Amino acid sequence: MSSAVSYAIWALLGLATVLLWARSRAAGPSPARPAVVLERLATGPILRVVLVLGWMWVGWHLFAR
Repeated sequence: MSSAVSYAIWALLGLATVLLWARSRAAGPSPARPAVVLERLATGPILRVVLVLGWMWVGWHLFAR
Protein backbone atom coordinates (compact mmCIF):
# COMPACT_ATOMS: atom_id res chain seq x y z
CA MET A 1 0.00 0.00 0.00
CA SER A 2 2.70 2.51 0.97
CA SER A 3 4.61 1.61 -2.19
CA ALA A 4 1.62 2.53 -4.35
CA VAL A 5 1.22 5.84 -2.52
CA SER A 6 4.89 6.62 -3.01
CA TYR A 7 4.64 5.92 -6.73
CA ALA A 8 1.53 8.08 -6.99
CA ILE A 9 3.29 10.98 -5.26
CA TRP A 10 6.33 10.66 -7.55
CA ALA A 11 4.02 10.55 -10.57
CA LEU A 12 2.27 13.73 -9.42
CA LEU A 13 5.59 15.49 -8.85
CA GLY A 14 6.78 14.43 -12.29
CA LEU A 15 3.56 15.62 -13.89
CA ALA A 16 3.79 18.97 -12.07
CA THR A 17 7.37 19.36 -13.30
CA VAL A 18 6.41 18.67 -16.90
CA LEU A 19 3.44 21.05 -16.69
CA LEU A 20 5.57 23.84 -15.23
CA TRP A 21 8.18 23.27 -17.91
CA ALA A 22 5.52 23.43 -20.64
CA ARG A 23 4.03 26.57 -19.07
CA SER A 24 7.45 28.23 -18.98
CA ARG A 25 7.78 27.66 -22.74
CA ALA A 26 4.37 29.16 -23.56
CA ALA A 27 4.00 32.68 -24.89
CA GLY A 28 3.10 35.49 -22.53
CA PRO A 29 3.87 35.92 -18.86
CA SER A 30 5.13 32.69 -17.43
CA PRO A 31 6.98 31.38 -14.40
CA ALA A 32 10.76 31.50 -14.46
CA ARG A 33 12.49 28.68 -16.28
CA PRO A 34 14.43 26.23 -14.11
CA ALA A 35 17.73 27.36 -15.66
CA VAL A 36 17.02 30.96 -14.66
CA VAL A 37 16.18 29.95 -11.09
CA LEU A 38 19.36 27.87 -10.79
CA GLU A 39 21.42 30.69 -12.30
CA ARG A 40 20.11 33.13 -9.71
CA LEU A 41 20.70 30.64 -6.90
CA ALA A 42 24.28 30.02 -8.03
CA THR A 43 25.29 33.70 -8.05
CA GLY A 44 26.09 34.01 -4.34
CA PRO A 45 28.73 31.86 -2.65
CA ILE A 46 26.47 30.84 0.25
CA LEU A 47 23.56 29.95 -2.01
CA ARG A 48 25.94 28.01 -4.25
CA VAL A 49 27.00 25.88 -1.27
CA VAL A 50 23.35 25.36 -0.29
CA LEU A 51 22.56 24.33 -3.86
CA VAL A 52 25.41 21.81 -3.93
CA LEU A 53 24.45 20.39 -0.53
CA GLY A 54 20.84 20.07 -1.67
CA TRP A 55 21.94 18.30 -4.84
CA MET A 56 24.10 15.94 -2.77
CA TRP A 57 21.14 15.19 -0.48
CA VAL A 58 18.87 14.42 -3.43
CA GLY A 59 21.55 12.23 -5.01
CA TRP A 60 22.10 10.32 -1.80
CA HIS A 61 18.41 9.64 -1.32
CA LEU A 62 17.61 8.76 -4.92
CA PHE A 63 20.71 7.03 -6.26
CA ALA A 64 22.50 5.48 -3.27
CA ARG A 65 19.79 2.97 -2.46
